[in-house]
Amino acid sequence: MNKVTCGIATVLIGREFALTPLLNYFRNVELPNDIDVNLYLTLGCDLDFEVILKDKIEELELHKKYSNIYFVKGLSKCYSDLNWDEWETFTRQQDPNKKHRAALENIEIALEAAKEETYIHFVDDDTIPPYHALKDLLKSYQSIDNCGISSGIYFNKVWGHPTAAVSEAEISRRIVGSYKKEAWLNCSIDDLAIENYQDVGFIGNGCMLVAGDDVKQILPLSEWREQGDEEAPPDFIICRRIRRLGKIISIVPSIIAEHLDHSGNPVGLTLEYLENIKNSTGTLNYLITQYSKYLNYEILSKQYDKILVIYYTEIHKEIPNKLYNFSNIEIIKRSIEETCSKYADIRNYSKLKGESIQYTILEEMHNFVKDKSNYVTYYYNTLHNTITKTPLLDSNNLKKLLNTKP
Repeated sequence: MNKVTCGIATVLIGREFALTPLLNYFRNVELPNDIDVNLYLTLGCDLDFEVILKDKIEELELHKKYSNIYFVKGLSKCYSDLNWDEWETFTRQQDPNKKHRAALENIEIALEAAKEETYIHFVDDDTIPPYHALKDLLKSYQSIDNCGISSGIYFNKVWGHPTAAVSEAEISRRIVGSYKKEAWLNCSIDDLAIENYQDVGFIGNGCMLVAGDDVKQILPLSEWREQGDEEAPPDFIICRRIRRLGKIISIVPSIIAEHLDHSGNPVGLTLEYLENIKNSTGTLNYLITQYSKYLNYEILSKQYDKILVIYYTEIHKEIPNKLYNFSNIEIIKRSIEETCSKYADIRNYSKLKGESIQYTILEEMHNFVKDKSNYVTYYYNTLHNTITKTPLLDSNNLKKLLNTKP
């Protein structure tokens, strides 16, 4: 019987702000019993960074932890003359295709080097998983029939500006992945809580586990196999090819990795916020609605812990003073014109004024829950005169997801 092995692989392109937490992960990651683990470091960095890297490896005595440490020659990152702040902004917003191609070539080199391993645990050099990640990835992979990739959760870096349709608070909840399979459609951690996260369409390659035998079948990544391969990002190509093998892509909710920005700060929701939801007790029921003279706010104020009433200056008359007498009713004044003009430099919203009302409601929902840990969202639909629960923003669903073990 062949020995089971695992290669932990990454591509280092010179992110010094992320180097210490990344190497600390390699130093402290919990290794499975009876599996030989090797470390593959693909070098897409300059010589100065390589010296710093090797010094830190010696300092942390990583050679004592791993069976072997392999240094693999990679390619320098695109636009290497830019500092990290400039690079993150320019490559994501001005030339994402070149960024994707450069990343794909280095990931291809890294996977090629490790493809003889039974399993490959690939970690992006700006993504820091919890120390139990490898064990949970393996356990999940082995427990799901026909699994092709198991992946942790990590939040998305911003590729564009907030818009009238997607607010800053909502963007912060978006993860690198898509539960949809027909196309990569941005989704949030809240989507995972109400969708089938054990069989998704796409995940990022920042914290994943894949079998070496499957990697052999999807390499080379740079080879054109079907429409879109010439400009698709590497994680899209990896996921599509794994699913073309008839395999399943599964997300492991127990793994929340930190995705670091160019200053070394985690993006998206904080671990503290998620931990508060995970351990929350009680329930805060809140209702959000446009102002309506037909609602009995006195009765509603006794049924809900909090009521958010959105008042649009263009379509509503003055709100009755008595509404201000209820301690749990908050009046939010909004302007449709201002909402649309706020993002006029990004997109023409002149014909979307009606839709912007719905976008405003979504924005206020996300603004309200961004510092809450025990919320249940209810929405009053003025068109149908109904109040319905919104599963997407129900912390009970998110709590259940976060407490799920592999």
